[in-house]
Formats: sequence, C-alpha cells, structure tokens
Amino acid sequence: MRGLFITGTDTGVGKTVVACGIVRSLRADGLRTGAYKPVCSGAERLPDGRPVWGDVAALSRAAGGELPSELICPQCFIAPLAPPMAAAAEGRQVDATLLAAGRDAWTGIVDALVVEGAGGLLSPIADGISNADLAGQLRYPLLIVAADRLGTINHTLLTVEAALARKLPVAGVVLNRLTATPDASVDTNLGELLRTCPVPVLGVWPLDGNELLRPGSPTARMDWQALLGA
Repeated sequence: MRGLFITGTDTGVGKTVVACGIVRSLRADGLRTGAYKPVCSGAERLPDGRPVWGDVAALSRAAGGELPSELICPQCFIAPLAPPMAAAAEGRQVDATLLAAGRDAWTGIVDALVVEGAGGLLSPIADGISNADLAGQLRYPLLIVAADRLGTINHTLLTVEAALARKLPVAGVVLNRLTATPDASVDTNLGELLRTCPVPVLGVWPLDGNELLRPGSPTARMDWQALLGA
C-alpha cells in the first residue's frame, strides 16, 4: 500500500483541503485511495449536542463516503487542543500503538493511502510522539502544506530543515491560498521559496480550488501518483 503523509508548517494551514483534493484526484485516476487521520481533536457541536469533527467528515467525503469514520480516524477528542492534551481533558490517553496500526487496517482495502497529521510537523500527537515520529514509522514521503501569507518563508524552511534533519523524505511543498484578500507577500512567496527551498516547491493551491497551480505550467495537472511512497 503506497502512501503520502500530509503535514503542515502550523495548524490551520489547510492540510485537510489539500489532502481531500489529492484523494479525489487519485480516485479520479482510477486508483483505490483512502484517507487516514491517525488522531483528531477539536469538535463542533450539532444542535442536538453531538460532536462532529469537520476534518474527518471532509476526508470521508473525499474517499467516497462509504467507509466507517472509525477507519478514517480511530481516535477523536473534543477539546481544541493538541491530541494528548485533548485526551487528558477527557480522562483518556492517545493510544500510541494505534497511530500506526490504524494505517495497517487499510491493507487490502485501498492501493494508496493519504495520511493527514494533526497540527504542524513537530506537534505532539501522543505522549512523546510527534507527527515527525509517526511519519518516520509509516515511511511515507512528506507533503508539507504552508499557508501562503506573510511569514511562510521562515515557517516553511524551518519545517523542511526539521524534516531533513530527521532524514524524512520530503516529496515537496504546497503553498495554500487561504483567503480571497491575501497580503502582499503572495506576490513573492512562491518565487523566494523556489529559489531557497532545498526540496521541490510544487505550486500554489488556490482558494476553493481542487487542483494545484504549478509554477511555469499552471494548467498542467499534478501527477500525485508519482509522489506516493512504497
């Protein structure tokens, strides 16, 4: 089962939007593709009080909406905190062994799996375990999502440096356009990262878009299959 691990330079940079787009693209190409979020925290409440995790629901829809949500995310916590802290608020603990074992549950169901981490690369997802640690266990290449805004050059280069220092393979960086009224840095962020980033900068994910805009050839579709790791 091949895969790709979606991580970010921070929380709220749009990892889920990019992950869902990649899942839909791979499925449109005829590849049996699943979506896996090892752990999720921060729920919204329905009018009847039931909790809903928006990221999990979005990933489920992208993967066809036919598989149980527990397969997509086996560990969900309510508080909008890092997962270990959110679990502790409920008197619970993140099951560290299930983080990787939940991936293995997809074996035989799909040929490719898009894994979305929780928070930034070094954010904790269990006691003593970060997204970077889990990525190392799963051995899937990283796709780093960065918000296309002022400050992203520093955040992106720091994240890439941390990944490479841990000898994690990095498939590339995606700049995600989060707002219809961006700051002036969007005119220079891509060019500066293309010049200075030691890993491929794949392009810009447009607001409300489903396809990556690639530098030099914005109308060419991205071959996501080429980035999947064994």
